[in-house]
Amino acid sequence: MSDLKDELEQERREKEWAETWKPEAAGDMLIGTLEGYDQATTDFGTYRVAHIRDEEGVLRGLWLMHNVLQEEWEEAAPEVGERVGVQYHGKRSGENYDYHMWAAKVDRSEDAPQANDTPDEEGTAATESENAATAGGDRAPKDSRPDFPGDELFGEPAAESETDGGESTLDDPNGGLPF
Repeated sequence: MSDLKDELEQERREKEWAETWKPEAAGDMLIGTLEGYDQATTDFGTYRVAHIRDEEGVLRGLWLMHNVLQEEWEEAAPEVGERVGVQYHGKRSGENYDYHMWAAKVDRSEDAPQANDTPDEEGTAATESENAATAGGDRAPKDSRPDFPGDELFGEPAAESETDGGESTLDDPNGGLPF
């Protein structure tokens, strides 16, 4: 029995355990390389823990337990091996409850393919909008300015059109429809 205990204790010493990172004040940051994920259970549920090797070389555990942090992390979508940063902005008061405010960023170069990019026929990364355009799908708008005379924000008003019976559509914007 003691042999098993000794083996387990030896294994524990050989493994590097991530130190839980807890910000102490608004503005505290954790910056480093994402090395992987783990899961941990508390009285409040099971959470993902991101393992980040900080700039001093210490392995830190970032518990993704606050809703805002979870949303920021998912939006940033960091991958193992990428340089990440999180910043705690402090506790805020909402209409119905208080919450913790966070920001999460991933350091990605402009030239590196993004997670939602797919290689085209030449092996280079193409964006989603380029893929949609070449596949005959929707394309991103080229210009958002109006191309109808009189529809500019501060220009001439559009020509008035005549309606049935001479009524303005402002009097009955639904045109007599029941909704």
